[in-house]
Amino acid sequence: MSEVHSKRDGRRWQLDAPAFAALLRALAGDPQQAAREYERLRAKLQRYFALHGVAHPLEASDEALNRLAKRLSEGERLVNLEAYLAGIARLVMLEARHKARREQQMLIRLVIPESPVEDDPLLPALESALAELPEAARGLMARYYLGRGRERTRAREAIAQELGLSANTLRNRVLRLRRRLEQAVRVRLGTAERDEPGAELTMEEEDP
Repeated sequence: MSEVHSKRDGRRWQLDAPAFAALLRALAGDPQQAAREYERLRAKLQRYFALHGVAHPLEASDEALNRLAKRLSEGERLVNLEAYLAGIARLVMLEARHKARREQQMLIRLVIPESPVEDDPLLPALESALAELPEAARGLMARYYLGRGRERTRAREAIAQELGLSANTLRNRVLRLRRRLEQAVRVRLGTAERDEPGAELTMEEEDP
C-alpha cells in the first residue's frame, strides 16, 4: 500500500483497504463506475504533474489521491471532491518544486568547493552518489543550474554551443544525469520505489 507523509510526527500514514474503500464510495455508488472515476482522476493528475515539470508524475498522482483518501477516512465531508483534490494536487506540486530547488542548491554547493554546505540528512547519500558521477558530468550539472533568469538562459546557451548540442538535447542530457543521481540517492536511503503504470480537474496552469 502507498504511504502519505505526516508532518505532525514524521511517520508515514499507510493507505489501507478501508481508506481506499472510502475514497471509491465518495467517487461513485457503483463499484465499477467508482473504479473508472478513480482511473480518470489518476490520469488527469498525471497530466497535470507532467505539465508542471514534476519529476515523477505517477508517484505525485498517487500521493494526491492517497491524501484525499486519508481525509475521507478521517470523516471529512466534501461538497466538491474534485475541487478539493485540485487543491491537494497544487500543494503536492509546490512541495515537489520546493524539493527540486533544494536538491539543486545542494548539488551546486557540493560540486563547487567554495560554497558552504549546510547539515542535512540527505548530504551523505548525495555526496556518495555524486562521487560516482564522472567529473565532467558533475561540472555540467553545476554549470547548468547556476544563475537565475536570463543569466541562466544565456549560460545554458553557451554550454550547448560549446558541446555542439541543441538546447533540448542538453536539457535531456542533464535530466538523465539528475534522474541517475536521484535514483542513486534513493538506493542509499533505502527509499527507491518501483515505477508503476498509471477528465476535468480545475487545476490552473502555472509557469514551471
